[in-house]
This record gives sequence, structure tokens and C-alpha cells, in this order.
Amino acid sequence: MLTVSERAAIEWEARLRGGDADETELAEFAAWHRELDNSRAWAALQERLARLRMDGSAARAAAAAALRVPSEKRRKLLRAGFSTMAVALAGLALKESAHRLGLDADWRSAIGQRQTVQLAGGARMTMDAGTSVYRGSRHADFALRVPVGQVLVSMPARAGNALAVATADGDVWSAGGELNVGRIYRHSVVAVRDGDAELRLARGRVMRVKAGESVAFTRDGARRLAQPFELVSAWTRGLFVADNVTVAEVADVFNRYRVGLIRATGAAATQRISGVFVLNDIDRAVQQVADSAPVELTQIGSYLTVFS
Repeated sequence: MLTVSERAAIEWEARLRGGDADETELAEFAAWHRELDNSRAWAALQERLARLRMDGSAARAAAAAALRVPSEKRRKLLRAGFSTMAVALAGLALKESAHRLGLDADWRSAIGQRQTVQLAGGARMTMDAGTSVYRGSRHADFALRVPVGQVLVSMPARAGNALAVATADGDVWSAGGELNVGRIYRHSVVAVRDGDAELRLARGRVMRVKAGESVAFTRDGARRLAQPFELVSAWTRGLFVADNVTVAEVADVFNRYRVGLIRATGAAATQRISGVFVLNDIDRAVQQVADSAPVELTQIGSYLTVFS
């Protein structure tokens, strides 16, 4: 049987990973966590989740199945407190779902790890940390969907070549070259180094993106960015170049590089910041944000970091 603290730890995992915790709930979590039995239960749960994370196909299948359960029902299952293992797997599914890793993706990079894979026809794809990529159909290396994260695709320009990369906001088409496509926080981005691309948005809108250009887009429209390809794709070199972006956007990028949860709440979420952040040292990057923006930094262990 689960203890009161263990059951509460599971409940907090569900609430925090659900993405809708506000400042009041975060303060309640901090107060709960200060109690010794609670902090021990929380640490034990996180240790189990860490051991289970991507340890074999059985864990992946169980977590993927849990992800298909509607969030409200999943919370009820968590509260019901089935076996410790089932609870841990459900918690793992919530954790991975929050980072939107896509356990059933055709290609997936882990938190904190960039990855390069070879595609058909001599093409190559580099994935940012915490990125999921799906084929549009079986064996379709040139019809890709990126629900979260970023990719850098290099494809030889040959007659008949056609690359399509879809995000939640639109589709990017190219006949070859090198382009960066992905999703950051609540918008998508495309940047072209070689060749050119066609951005297809809702309601039939089309925008041409030439070599050297970058565009941010949502379902509602698109805007050209001042940042060139080299800065947009700086993640491939372990850097994030922020140019007047919100703290919430920065937190979204940082979450791909450190296990745990980094949140921006209230007015802090909309504070804007510029700078160059080293993605291989997120602790330093978090402190850099706190030193540069009018926000308060609160850390609870290594798990929860809050800008408020």
C-alpha cells in the first residue's frame, strides 16, 4: 500500500507535469516538499522514474499506452494508486508527455542529447535535444512531421527531390539544400542555408523563404526574423541565441536539456530577454536569465525551477 506521502508525490507529479500549475500551486508544492516524509517520497518517486526512463521496450510500450489515456482519466488512475510500478510508469508517461518526446516516434532524441541520423538518398538529419520526428508514411524519409523540437535537414538538390517537414503550425517544402525547421514554445520556425523553401500555412497562404532567411510562423500567420540561419541553427553548436524573446520561450528551450521542470509564471513569463546561452550548462544558463531579467528564481532541489 502507498503511504500518504507517496500518494501525494504521485499526485504532485501529475499536477506539475500537466502544465497548468499556477504560482499558488507551486507555492503549495514547495510547502508540502519541506516536510521530511514528503521530500523523501518525492525523491524516491523521481529515482524510480529516472531508472525507468527509456529502459527497454516494455517501459516504452507501457508509457506509450499511458500517454493515450485522456489526462483527466490518467489523473484518476494515478489517484487510485494501482501498483507502485504502474504508478511509476504512468508518472514517467506524464513526464515524457510534458517534454513532448513522442515515445512512438520514428526518430527521437533524449533530453540533453542531440542526434544525427542518415536518411535515404544521402540526406542527413540532426535533431535538437528532446525532439520527436515522425514519418508521414512508412519508409517516407522525405515526408516528416516534427511536433516538438527542431531538426536540421541536409538533402542533395536533385531532380525529383522533394522534402516536406510539417509542424503544428504549417508545412515547409524544399527541393533540396539545408534547412532548419522546428517548434519553439508556441510558434514554429524555418531557416534556410542553401537552396530555398516554401512555407505553406492555413487557408492556402504561401511564403517563399530564400537562402539566408528565417521565418517564425503560427497557424495565424508568419513574420520574417532578423536572425540569419547561423543564429537560428546555433543549437547544433550547443548554443541558444535569444533575441528579444520571452522568458517562457527560453524556459521551453532549457527544458529540452535538463531533466526536471523549468517554469515561468505570471508576469515573469512575458519578460523579454536577449543573450547567448550554453545549452550544455543549463544551471549556468538559468542563473544567467535570473541575472539578466527582472525575475525571481526559485529552485526546489534539482527538479523544479521557477521564474516568477
